[in-house]
This record gives sequence, C-alpha cells and structure tokens, in this order.
Amino acid sequence: MAEDPEFNQQAFAPLNVKCKDSDCATGRHAFSPDKRKRDWAKTYEGQCRECGVNLVDWDRVKQRDLRDVEGVFAELQHELIRHVFFHAPFDEKSRKQAAKLGRQALRQRVRPYLEKKIGKANIAWDGRQTPKGESAIHFGQHATATCCRKCLEYWHDIPQGRELTSAELDYCAGLVLAYLDQRMVELMAPAPGAGDSPDLVTKMISPPASQPPGAAH
Repeated sequence: MAEDPEFNQQAFAPLNVKCKDSDCATGRHAFSPDKRKRDWAKTYEGQCRECGVNLVDWDRVKQRDLRDVEGVFAELQHELIRHVFFHAPFDEKSRKQAAKLGRQALRQRVRPYLEKKIGKANIAWDGRQTPKGESAIHFGQHATATCCRKCLEYWHDIPQGRELTSAELDYCAGLVLAYLDQRMVELMAPAPGAGDSPDLVTKMISPPASQPPGAAH
C-alpha cells in the first residue's frame, strides 16, 4: 500500500504530521474540530478546519460496521494524517517487531493494547499515547483514527470521558486488524535498501484525478 501512483511523491517526516495538519489544495484535509473558535460546537459538522469543505460520509463511518471496512478506509483517507499512515513505508522498528512476533502474535496484541491505551475513561496526555512509528499497530491506529480518544470521538462518534464498551473495543481492534491484513505482505517483506531513509515516508499530495479539491463527496 505504500505505492500510490495517483500522487506525486515528496519527502515527508511522519513524526511531524498532526491531526490538525492539512493540504487542502490537494484534497487532503483536517477534520478535527477547532475548539479554539467561539461556539465551535454549534457550527462543527465534520468540515475541514482549514477550508471548511466536508468530504466525509460521516453517517457511513459512524455506523461502525466492519463489513464496510473498505468504505471506512476510503473515507478516512480524505484526511491528511490518515492518508500518510495508510501509505507510509514502515520504519525499521516496526519491521523488526513484526518479524520477531510473526503475523499471528502481532494480531493477538492489538485488542489488549488498544484496551490499555484508549479503553479507559480518563487518559493522561490523551493525544500523545500513540507513537508515530515503532510498531505497525501504531501505524494502524493513526491510519484508522483509533490512536486517541479525541480522534475516536470525531471520527467514530465514540465520546470521551467513559470507558470503551467491549463492542467498541472490538470495532477499533477490527479496524487495526484489517489495516494490518492489508499491509502484512509489505510489512513482512525485506526492508528497503540501505540507501533509503527510514525516517522519511512518502507524502502523496496531488488531488485524486476523479475529484477536484473541495468537491462534494
């Protein structure tokens, strides 16, 4: 999945990308609510905090139906940070962990890890508990907006301030597992050549050919 021929490629440091980052001119937005704005709750309907466009089929995503995981993945990638982590080459630590654990053991780690990191009602430093690298699970969390309770709330309509239910944890784990399954061959493949920089990922920044920036979804 790291290959994305529809997009021009530029070096991009994954540790620097944030939920509030956007590249609206190329169709990659930031849909996190801007709570610095007065009366944000009265005006927020899932629009980009930078340009105001609303490309996401929120009703579809918030059904939380794993039978529609491909559709959910497509909606997630309207947001810059999600798109980056769907296409970023895995870093060395992520590859080494996967090689050491193997596919099955890596998959078995997902749900307990999510329960520990995002399952509690009150999480210190929420928004910072998931590194942007070091494990393919982390890549999957950032790609699927299961990295923190803030992202979980605005993407999947799961409120902050309470423990996740078993069904909600199952759903979050299902998203990450589906992400891992899609990228498992790539993850387990030999690492890129020594000349490639492990600290850079590919940023795909051209708009989809079939849809101009700002077009209705």
